[in-house]
Amino acid sequence: MSEQPDERSTPGTESAGNYPSTSRRRVLQAAAAAGGVVGLGNVALAQETESIELGGETSGWIGVAPDEIADETNPTLELEEGTTYEVTWENLDGAAHNLVIVDSEGEDLERTELMSEQGETQSLEFEATSEMAEYYCEPHRGTMRGDVSVGGGGNGAAEESGDGQAEAFFEPGTEIGVQTIAEGMTAPTDFAVADEEQDRYFVADQTGELWVVTDDGLQDEPFLDVSDQLVELGTFEGDYADPNQDYDERGLLGVEFHPDFAENGRFFVHYSAPPNDETPEGWSHVEVVSEYQANEDMSQADPDSERVLMEFQKPQYNHDAGPMAFGPDGYLYVPMGDGGGANDDMEGHVEDWYDDNAGGNGQDVSENLLGGVHRIDVDVESDERPYGIPDDNPLVDVEDARDEYYAWGMRNPFGISFDSDGRLFVSDAGQDLFEEANIVEAGGNYGWNIKEGTHCFSTDSPSDPPEDCPDSAPDEAPYDGQELQDPIVEYPHVYDGEPVGITIIGGHVYEAGDVNELDGKYVFGDWTADPARQEPAGRLLAAAEPEDGGESMGGDAGGNETEGMSPNESEAPENATEDMQDEPIDEGNETAGMNESASMNETAGGDGEMGADGADQEVVPRDELWDMEALQVSGTEDGSFPYFVRQFGHDDDGNVYVLANQEGVPEGDTGAVMQIVPPDEGDSLSAPEGDDEAAPEDQEADENATEDTQDEPIAEGNETADNETGMNDTATNDTEADANATDA
Repeated sequence: MSEQPDERSTPGTESAGNYPSTSRRRVLQAAAAAGGVVGLGNVALAQETESIELGGETSGWIGVAPDEIADETNPTLELEEGTTYEVTWENLDGAAHNLVIVDSEGEDLERTELMSEQGETQSLEFEATSEMAEYYCEPHRGTMRGDVSVGGGGNGAAEESGDGQAEAFFEPGTEIGVQTIAEGMTAPTDFAVADEEQDRYFVADQTGELWVVTDDGLQDEPFLDVSDQLVELGTFEGDYADPNQDYDERGLLGVEFHPDFAENGRFFVHYSAPPNDETPEGWSHVEVVSEYQANEDMSQADPDSERVLMEFQKPQYNHDAGPMAFGPDGYLYVPMGDGGGANDDMEGHVEDWYDDNAGGNGQDVSENLLGGVHRIDVDVESDERPYGIPDDNPLVDVEDARDEYYAWGMRNPFGISFDSDGRLFVSDAGQDLFEEANIVEAGGNYGWNIKEGTHCFSTDSPSDPPEDCPDSAPDEAPYDGQELQDPIVEYPHVYDGEPVGITIIGGHVYEAGDVNELDGKYVFGDWTADPARQEPAGRLLAAAEPEDGGESMGGDAGGNETEGMSPNESEAPENATEDMQDEPIDEGNETAGMNESASMNETAGGDGEMGADGADQEVVPRDELWDMEALQVSGTEDGSFPYFVRQFGHDDDGNVYVLANQEGVPEGDTGAVMQIVPPDEGDSLSAPEGDDEAAPEDQEADENATEDTQDEPIAEGNETADNETGMNDTATNDTEADANATDA
């Protein structure tokens, strides 16, 4: 949820982490009446035609008719040679899709034009030939891809690379164990440790409970229960959600304890409330940040002590962000998503300075607080607000700008943390093609919706990005020519024809020292690598700052400060040290070279896949990013992680915890909190009953590891057309991600 991931460009469904599964709507809606059927084909039609009906969404082709393929994802099409077929499909999510049929060498035999109107239908008529081997959607061939069997023989899919084996995007990396410290929750969304002498942890559950975890596990009664204050999960207002979906990114999404909790008993929660008197008609809900007070012996919260600090009116149900964080400066950092839906251009998304894209809130710092990270002082109040504004917030005293902003240009910031050096890490769930994580500094603009990761983004063709886009904002207030910052972590949804992930879930720097090879690395994850967003196939990942400290980016810390950003531009943020200025933020958060080079701002073919000749076309600028790896989980046969990754937590000793469950929606009691430990101390993990295999094909051992190395964990929050796990949107599961993203 937002907790998870996010979603991608698709109304209707997001991924569990980013997206729930899309509703199985009938495909043929009287194509002629709708005027949306396009008949294409290269072969003369026979007198009799067999009909096949499909639904198309980013997570996969959905079989509709005949009955043999109904409700199957990416069904095999059984054809008879010489018979004429008409395949009619409906665009279920509004992402750009087409239908291509190829032979065993990957050569096109039949093809339609791209179609991106939700509800529109398209028809392809052709005569079946023995050469036909596979069908797919060109922009989403990693997820929308099925076999063609002609005459019952079955020709198999086209080979994915020269040796018939797909190359994995993430190299198999450090082996870890995970040790369960609490279970029985529904969907854990955040983890916190209070500054106190008691040995306990606090875990937020999406359904509204704040649980206490001790050495004995989960306490019977919650520390706080705000379930009665939540919007009704699974019931939706707004234009984006499918009213029949189960996936939801709203709920209790964050908890953070005051640095002086032992003395003052104050803590803060982030949850999704029903619309109130300030909510525009037809909008979804309100994201609330409130302060609560613990009772005298700190055993429970006082439910009547709530003091509302911030309210964010949300037009759509997703892109709600999640955890918050206190910085070393004592201020509370509050991320918030761009308003939800796809592209940042639906209802509730304002106009911005970039005319080539419709919308949106990510590039606006004047009209609302959507699409950025905010920094507030919870220890003071003013006549206007129940909180204070730090004097060195980057937009203080800037005309036509909101004082709360610390950084902006974000889609769904789903995961926030500080390391011991004061660096601020924030992940941002992508839409159709890429996921990213950033080191964030004051006044930074992280590009959405001008860019998705390091790549240009277009609201007209989100799955087919343009080659050129601006590197900086206008040279006028309140932007003053600030550069768009690039991430330290970026990965594609699809690589070499295989799924990589759906929604990034932000994490923490591991500093416990018990797993030596992990020390100092940023541990994060992906909601699930299952393209259908049904299987708990989460990925546990890590990134390490390059040994050269990002020198390959050239220049100094320009990437983490904004030129001409007024009026506090030159002041080093309180959470940064001089050492920080030379860290990878250079390489990850900016760099003229990266933003000025067209080659850096596009991906070959626009979908992050291999070239037609099988040669690797660099889909992300690896030389400008941190070194990424897939963690190998010792408690499974292949090193995978048979859970949806919902969030991460950390304690004062530098340990990192994985928050997970085995349901892509807020139901059940499979939620668990697991501590990362050395491999020989980890638990044995298993997929839910009925699942033959939790990890998708690209996670199989032969791709990610040798017999001596565990397979990488599979790896939503986000979303396709509009992904968006927990945090990402995806064409039809716009985030079942929760993270979560389901994005995040």
